[in-house]
Amino acid sequence: MWYLVTDSSCDQMVFPADTGEVCYERVPFTLQIEGQEFVDDEEIDVPAMMDAMSAAKTPCRSACPSPAAWLEHFAKDGKFLAFTISKELSGSFNSACAARTMALEETPGKEIAVINSLGTGPSLILQVRLAIRLIREGLDFDTVAERVARLAEEHCLSFALCSFDNLVKNGRMNRFAGFVAQKLGFWGIGVATPEGRIQVKKKARTTKKMLAALIDEMLERGGKISAVVISHCLNPEVAEQLKEMILERFKDVTVDIYPTRGLDSFYAERGGLIVGIL
Repeated sequence: MWYLVTDSSCDQMVFPADTGEVCYERVPFTLQIEGQEFVDDEEIDVPAMMDAMSAAKTPCRSACPSPAAWLEHFAKDGKFLAFTISKELSGSFNSACAARTMALEETPGKEIAVINSLGTGPSLILQVRLAIRLIREGLDFDTVAERVARLAEEHCLSFALCSFDNLVKNGRMNRFAGFVAQKLGFWGIGVATPEGRIQVKKKARTTKKMLAALIDEMLERGGKISAVVISHCLNPEVAEQLKEMILERFKDVTVDIYPTRGLDSFYAERGGLIVGIL
């Protein structure tokens, strides 16, 4: 049995059923908002969490899964691929690696690989899909792990933010700059760097210009685009607009849309988009 285990930065909750050879599982983050704790599992109420974030006067915090939480999954019999949000954004990767070490101390030779997605949300979705396809093709453990890690390095991740409250409250953006950007309706547009950091590249005054900027990012990638995954934070209408533009501009591309779960909603904030490109 293969186990594909992600932290809750993966916004796709269920992957297509297979022959029973592969089992998909998630390890949740927790979000701490002024005395309230939101566990990022299948029961999380994202709109309620976003309302609590908007009302919060103090910084909101996220807590990654502990090594013990990962170890609960690695303790089973089977082969394991674990996928985490970029290690530059969270300690989830290090927790999963610590759990792998503990599992190998208990069962030397156990097949466990921890994949740094170098992104979030759509990044993990694309990588889990590839892993499922390669497993079904009958490839061995090391080859599957190597191919998925290579995809992490090759894919692109873009984002567009229209709310900056959480960034301001956590001291990552000047309060006045955040206030002005939001009042003027600016979108902040950026990418994940090759190391998995977040880099803001440009700003757009309107939604139309923001969507055009995201398309430009795809064109700058060059070559053929085969798959795009869009995660949105309570903004399905704009996500659909982007999907239509992609399908008009690129041939033979699949585009899937998912609502952000707790962690990616925490990062993207209300209205934000995260776009994975392969």
